[in-house]
Formats: sequence, structure tokens, C-alpha cells
Amino acid sequence: MLALLLSATAQARSGELTVPLAPPQAQQAILQAVQRIPAQQEAHRRYRMALPYGAPLFPPDADLALAPANAALTAWLRLPPEQRRHDVLIVPDVDYYWNAEGRRFSCQFIVHVQAADGQSRLAMLQVRPTVYAGKSFKLLGRTGPGAYLDLRPAAPSAQSAAELRAFLASALGQPQ
Repeated sequence: MLALLLSATAQARSGELTVPLAPPQAQQAILQAVQRIPAQQEAHRRYRMALPYGAPLFPPDADLALAPANAALTAWLRLPPEQRRHDVLIVPDVDYYWNAEGRRFSCQFIVHVQAADGQSRLAMLQVRPTVYAGKSFKLLGRTGPGAYLDLRPAAPSAQSAAELRAFLASALGQPQ
């Protein structure tokens, strides 16, 4: 099951990071790293909030399984809760889109933390990848006629996954 998860996230080598911490310590280190981002840095909006698996704001499996679900997320949802207990959800500001692969992109990240020979292997999954395609006029919009955000589902971004991996490697003191 883990092999499917890792292969689906981003060609195993580019989608994972190994840190010399036990899973509970790796989870705490990720939570603290996100908390310590200075408010004036762009990363503060991209990685606004980190939630441990099981926290009240961590979305339930039924919500995560809603379309569009990618293969990596589907494999993660099949894991028993015991194997997800050290995972972390990283959420951006609700209205924040960053440049990724030539488009304005946003998503939430699940960092799957698994024990590996006294260390932890971190795999990054993207949840609800979305592209901002501008605004469009809608005559029968939610609050009447007007310009509404044109947000479209997108494929996961390899660039965004690499940037999160670089952030975590730097924050956890690991070479990439």
C-alpha cells in the first residue's frame, strides 16, 4: 500500500524526504516549522496553517474523497488511521494562489509521515489542486449578476511539491 502511495505521489525519489526523527517528533517539527514562518514572508500565506491528523479541523475522509481525487490521495485514504496518525495537513490562505508551472495555483498538502529504520519518511500529497483562471461574468451568480472567480480543478503541481519538500528540508535541517 505504501509503495502505491509513494509511487503515485511523484515518482518516489522526487516526492519524499527522509529525516532523522521518529514520526511523533517529525510531526511536531513540521507543525512548529509552519508556525514559525514570519508573517511578512510569502511562505506564510502558502503554508498558513498546519493541522495534525485527528485534529477537529482536519477534514474527514468523506470530504477528502470528493472529486477530484488523485491516485495518491485515494491510496492515502485506504491506509488505516493507525498509519496516518502522524500525518500533517498544511493549508494556504483561502484566497492565495502562487505561481506554479506558469499558472496561478493553490492546493492543500498532506504530509504523510511513516517510520523508516529509526527515521521518518515524508511523502507530500496534494489535496484539491486548483487553478485561478481569472474572473468571469455570471448573470445568475450566487449573489446576483457580477464578476466571479473562475477556479478550476487542476493536476497536482510538481513544482509546488518540490517547493514544499525544499521548505521542509530546510526547516527540519536536512539536505535535499
